[in-house]
Amino acid sequence: MTTGFDYYTIWNAISSHFNKSSYDYFKYNGNIKVSKNAYESRKDRYFFEKASKKYNTEDFKMFLVSNLSDPYIENNWIGQLLTAKHEIIYKKWKKRVESLSYNFKEEIQSLHDKESNFDSLFTFVEGKHPLLFRLYSRQKVSLETLVILNELVKYTSLWKKNNDIVINDIIYMIERYSPFFWQFTRADVQKMRDIVLKEYA
Repeated sequence: MTTGFDYYTIWNAISSHFNKSSYDYFKYNGNIKVSKNAYESRKDRYFFEKASKKYNTEDFKMFLVSNLSDPYIENNWIGQLLTAKHEIIYKKWKKRVESLSYNFKEEIQSLHDKESNFDSLFTFVEGKHPLLFRLYSRQKVSLETLVILNELVKYTSLWKKNNDIVINDIIYMIERYSPFFWQFTRADVQKMRDIVLKEYA
């Protein structure tokens, strides 16, 4: 039977994965040093007990990932996360990934409408950020599409060469979110590749 302390451990591991470059959830298999005594002395342990009753462990992990990978979330305190607003973010995320192929196809078609040259999506031109990044910043392209495209063509290796602070932040998020994305969605890489090739033949 899982306890509030178990959920505290999960929260620590996943939030550290997104917020500390020194910790990798997958490298350490979700293990992280936490103290039972420290947990018992926390004033917010009620929230972890609440989470343990509301979510099974897999759903709680997905809830955390969906929120911590959202670029507009600035606070990952558990009491802040367990609100109606963040439940909506989680539900929207679930809806996106459950219709992943459809949404990816729609976004690739939209990208093609804006830029018919595939390579140009990822290119810095005259000091401007790549179109793919700009569209993501305007919420026209999802983080999931960025992750899939990076799996297909490894464009972030090109972006890293520019050493742009803003771009580096999204590269970090792509790299941190990617393993969770593939684990949770079991997305078919070949199917995604075929969608891109059909549009950008």
